[in-house]
Amino acid sequence: MPSLVQTMDASPRVFAAEKRNAKVKPSIIMVDNALGLQDAVIQVVDRYTTSASNGAAAALRTDPRLSINVAMMACVSIQDELKDVKCLGQMELTIGVLDANCIVSVGWDHE
Repeated sequence: MPSLVQTMDASPRVFAAEKRNAKVKPSIIMVDNALGLQDAVIQVVDRYTTSASNGAAAALRTDPRLSINVAMMACVSIQDELKDVKCLGQMELTIGVLDANCIVSVGWDHE
């Protein structure tokens, strides 16, 4: 299972790149906002390009898949809530207000 740890001082943060003929399935997300300067609202976002078909042009789509609210001075780990979350393309995480003290760890698999 690949994993990555990043600070949320930029948004969006890419955690898993698109893989041909596979979906990205997050298996665990840990948010450490213990030193955060404010509450954090983290969103798991799926960024992919649709195929051109029936006269419709290919289009870039950005679909939110999950939102996680983490209070200031708190840490959250979610696993069971991710069982139905899948990304067709690149898995990104965004944060409402940039915060270098908010650290996010994500583990994922491809299916």
